[in-house]
Amino acid sequence: MPSSWSTSLRFELQFTGENINLWGEKLNAVLQKADYAVAGWLTKPLTGNAALTTANAKDDEARAAMIKFTGGAGPFTVTVPAVSKTYLVWNACAGPVILTTGAGGTVTVDPGDIVWVLTDGGAVKTPGYGGASIKDWVSGVAWSYNAGALPAQSGNAGKVVVTDGTNASWRALSTSNLSDYASAVRGLALAFAIAL
Repeated sequence: MPSSWSTSLRFELQFTGENINLWGEKLNAVLQKADYAVAGWLTKPLTGNAALTTANAKDDEARAAMIKFTGGAGPFTVTVPAVSKTYLVWNACAGPVILTTGAGGTVTVDPGDIVWVLTDGGAVKTPGYGGASIKDWVSGVAWSYNAGALPAQSGNAGKVVVTDGTNASWRALSTSNLSDYASAVRGLALAFAIAL
């Protein structure tokens, strides 16, 4: 009976009694592919939409653990195999890279971003909260307490964000902001002295 192939990473699965006197060579080939699937690095230049290559028991792009995409402004759509797998993706292109299996959800990786993505064989997702990526959650949810907007940073060097419970704004530190600092420090010093 011939060898078969593992579903997600396309490793050769030998049939009992097959490849007598060759099993060590075959096992080493599988271990090298496993090493690439766990810690392997691929740099993939993009000039247009692309698909990661796959090949049973041979070297392929889709088995890589980490992928750095390089290229122009895009946007580029990259199709990954419709099998369960995680990737650490670095978009070094000048424009966005959209990851898809060709079905289900997609993930858009903005230029310069490095993100974890995963696929369950259908949708491509990135870890996050409440159905949003971590980046989108921070942008859309964490700052929602201030109506979704944080005061602009431009022109506010050396200032701190303060809130009155409703609105946030940038302000320079003043002595009134630090009025209880001395007593707080004395209190901490006393607490540390007692603890020692």
